Amino acid sequence: MLSFLDMVNHYLGYINISLKIKNRIYTVLGLLGDFYLFYIAVRYMKNSHPFWGLLILAVALILLYFAFLNGVYYFTTKKAPFDISPKIEKLLHMKPKEAEAEDKPKQNAYGRNIPANGYFDEKKILPGKLTATPVQQQNVQNLATQLQQNRLLHLDYSGLGDREIMEQVQKDGKPVYASGPGVLIPYFEMQPQGDQLVVYAGLNQADKQPVGTVKTVGLQDVQEVRAKFDLYLASATLVGGPFKVIGRTTLIEQVNDYAVAVQVAYKRHGAAKPAAAADPVSEPATATATRRQRYDRSSASAAAPAGDGDEPEPQTRRARYRR
Repeated sequence: MLSFLDMVNHYLGYINISLKIKNRIYTVLGLLGDFYLFYIAVRYMKNSHPFWGLLILAVALILLYFAFLNGVYYFTTKKAPFDISPKIEKLLHMKPKEAEAEDKPKQNAYGRNIPANGYFDEKKILPGKLTATPVQQQNVQNLATQLQQNRLLHLDYSGLGDREIMEQVQKDGKPVYASGPGVLIPYFEMQPQGDQLVVYAGLNQADKQPVGTVKTVGLQDVQEVRAKFDLYLASATLVGGPFKVIGRTTLIEQVNDYAVAVQVAYKRHGAAKPAAAADPVSEPATATATRRQRYDRSSASAAAPAGDGDEPEPQTRRARYRR
């Protein structure tokens, strides 16, 4: 019996399933192993070994209690009565799972994963809004299917169980998506087509398809921003899909379309590119003069009053409160 449970536990490690479902399976397997201990205890007592029989029976009762706690935790949304887990955590100086999750730094879905097209200064990045035609919207749904087939998109609610999802919805008041914060699209680019900026995305450059047109950057229309700044596509993330919200009594899952969220980097027209490093041996005077000129220009621009020919930055929500 124990060998069978060990074999099942071994093969479960090769299956890519939800963490909650796997914990439910472990709970059922633990009950089967516990019943086997009851059987051994009864056999010992029938064979005139009361000491070992009672000892194994006591261990089986303790394991049955913890199996009951796991059953209530993983199969229901209620709190188990007579739960001594907090006292054990305090005695062993352990942190509950919720506290460990809070201690982990929350990573930004856009800022931490560096896209393949390069890293941009986060201070020069604004969110962009896309508009999509029915054909482009269908391209987004097809892209989501391809990402899921290639195991790049996991619809497992980030490993959260129904209890954690319900607590998060109650705390934030927002639905929890099966895709989590979203997944970075492997390949994306932005191409100008007439007076529009069309975003292409796909598994790779050969499979790219149009997924939308940039409508706004920050709070401004894209045409107003393009008149003053050069725009670059910093990142493209697949978001949306199925999500869970709180119904009358329990969580309900609803189906939603996928969408592409983009971040756009900007730079002023004609902004000076980083100067190449001068040879310190052959041109020491030129390098010194360049540094002095740069210092003189920066000093003059700092002393000049605001608005003397300088274009304002693209408008953001923070800009409203700085005025």
